[in-house]
Amino acid sequence: TIVPPTNHCQTMLRRIAQKNPGPLICRRAAKCNNQASRHVTTSVSYGDKKTSYRRERDDGALTQSSERYSSSGAALHTVPAHHNFLDDIILRERSNDVVNPFLNRDKTHNDDGGFLELFKAISTLNNRHHDFNPTLSMSMNFPDTEIYAGEEEEEVEEAVTSSGADIEKAEIKLQVDDPPVQDTVISLSKRLDKALKESCVESVLEAFEQERASAENELSDKQLERIITFLADHDVAMSFEATKYHAQKCNAEGRMAPLFLYHYMMSGLKNCFSQNEVEKLVVDIQEHIIEEYSDGKKAVYKYILLPQLAQTVARLKYNDCARPLVEYFLDEKFPLLNPDIHDSLLKTAWRPPFAREDWTPALPYHRLLSELVACGHRPKPEVVQRVLHTYYPYRDLDATTEILSSIQQLYHYEDHPYNYSVDCGTLETISILVSKRGSIDLSLLIIEMAESFGYNISESMFEDVILSFAASRQVPQCLGALVDMETKGHVHSRELLRKVAKKLSYDDKRLRYTQHILTGNDNGNILSTATLNSLMMGYGMKKNIQAAFDVFDSFPELGLKRDSNTVTFLMEILYFSTKQRFGRRLYATDSLRPEDVNDVIGEIDIVLSTMKEEDIEATRHFYHEYVRLLCSLGLFEDGKLALEEAVSNNIKLQVGTIFLLSVQCAHRGHFDMAKDVARLSVAAGCGKQPTLIRRINNLQNQALGVWGKTKEAIDEQS
Repeated sequence: TIVPPTNHCQTMLRRIAQKNPGPLICRRAAKCNNQASRHVTTSVSYGDKKTSYRRERDDGALTQSSERYSSSGAALHTVPAHHNFLDDIILRERSNDVVNPFLNRDKTHNDDGGFLELFKAISTLNNRHHDFNPTLSMSMNFPDTEIYAGEEEEEVEEAVTSSGADIEKAEIKLQVDDPPVQDTVISLSKRLDKALKESCVESVLEAFEQERASAENELSDKQLERIITFLADHDVAMSFEATKYHAQKCNAEGRMAPLFLYHYMMSGLKNCFSQNEVEKLVVDIQEHIIEEYSDGKKAVYKYILLPQLAQTVARLKYNDCARPLVEYFLDEKFPLLNPDIHDSLLKTAWRPPFAREDWTPALPYHRLLSELVACGHRPKPEVVQRVLHTYYPYRDLDATTEILSSIQQLYHYEDHPYNYSVDCGTLETISILVSKRGSIDLSLLIIEMAESFGYNISESMFEDVILSFAASRQVPQCLGALVDMETKGHVHSRELLRKVAKKLSYDDKRLRYTQHILTGNDNGNILSTATLNSLMMGYGMKKNIQAAFDVFDSFPELGLKRDSNTVTFLMEILYFSTKQRFGRRLYATDSLRPEDVNDVIGEIDIVLSTMKEEDIEATRHFYHEYVRLLCSLGLFEDGKLALEEAVSNNIKLQVGTIFLLSVQCAHRGHFDMAKDVARLSVAAGCGKQPTLIRRINNLQNQALGVWGKTKEAIDEQS
């Protein structure tokens, strides 16, 4: 029910009409309820006259049941409720001297006939101006309006337009253009604002689903952005769906979605409950970015977002999820737009304390470091060292080589305050482990880095380089490294020469090629005693005894002097020859023919006489090979004499030499001699050997038991 206006209002309207006639417009703001299928009824009454308005929200139409007034045929119109009118009263006149009569109205005045007088004033005003634009409408602000809509209260906008006829003969009509879509927009926006203000996730999701299901874009870009940022902290999966929807909407309009929305969405990954959820979501995000931003200038988004996504996942310690992303942008050779992302990924490198030897890092840190250094970025030394130690025990040769190359490149930069040198122990460890794999490039790189860092090249590093050359079948380089090692003052170990000889003995052609280049004219940088010793031992391993003795005889011709390794290898070759010719085993109980034994003794005398002539000092390795050869011939007395000679010369023998001769004597039944040899262990520098004594006693007890049973059997038979 609308309460009639005061007497003061109608008086002021008449004054306006008399003083400055013209169209008068007054607007009143109205609020709209956003719920569908609701009926709003407004009744305007004066005396026994009554007009009712009924708004039906189902079909957007507005109907009215009216009663005729007896005065005019003017029409009454309402302005659509979705218009955003001002709350205060606006008076529009043709001249500028009109004053708003409602600003200082007295609310205490009241007149029951005010409503009819109001319409008469409007009719009089319009009759005086026939050129009044019919499209303009007059709207009156009723300050004490009450509108009833079921159980809820609503304010409904009403606009009144007079046409110049007498108000008493007017027929009241309503014509409203109120499309339901616009009404829905207002409803959806307000419900979204309310849901965001109350942090109601279900309501926000409902609003987004309604927007996505609608055929038209009902929400603005800012509202979608608010949905994305809000859901990033509550439901990152739906935040990603909202981001995809917004990106598709922007793409359809020929523009790109804001970059910060993806940052908000990716930051919500920390709210995921499991790694499986993160993996699934990361795969979907990666596919969306690749599909959406791969053409033209859009690729910049891909270059920025994929590394940032990998960084976000790696910080959550889900390196397995980040690995496909890192490998993708490394394989695609993305431009390095943000080096800090690579640096952040390198900081996640670590090796579990109890990891197995076949453990491999989750991320390709070596490739990240190489690309970072190639672009001129200098990561901190502790980060580089962590990356290097992550690849222990350095089974991945390519990765280790790439990391060391990057470190060397960083070390040679002079415009930074960092020291990227690697400790010598780490370099030696890598060199030892790498030499078994035959990576000559890595071995040489280690030598070069050690020289750059100011370290002295150790004997172990030289040996690793030599073995790497030998494993890669680079015979001249291997022999040259042996000569360089000797030039640096290092002594070749017997085991090193044996390993080189073993590599050379894999093929007869390689042995012949080695002998050819060693005895050729241009052999100054590869010819040495060590190289000939390796060649001679290679022939011995190949069971080519004659060729081995030929190399032994060629030392004086080539101007080289034999050393202890030469005679030691020759004794070992004689042992190989004895097994090959006579099929002797170490613990054989049968005896050789005297002429066969004399042939081997003659060869032994040649070696011993050479040692005496050239003053070659016997070593414990020589005595071991000498005693083993004598034991294979059954010359135990000579073996015992050789040990006594070594003890008298203060040579510390190997424990294996004492065990070998003692056990051989015990197997042949020479228990007293075996115990005498065992007692020489203290004088030979091997210490007491109670285990050896117990073993000799056990063999003796076993032998006596067998002999006693045999004697009893013979007595019974006789």
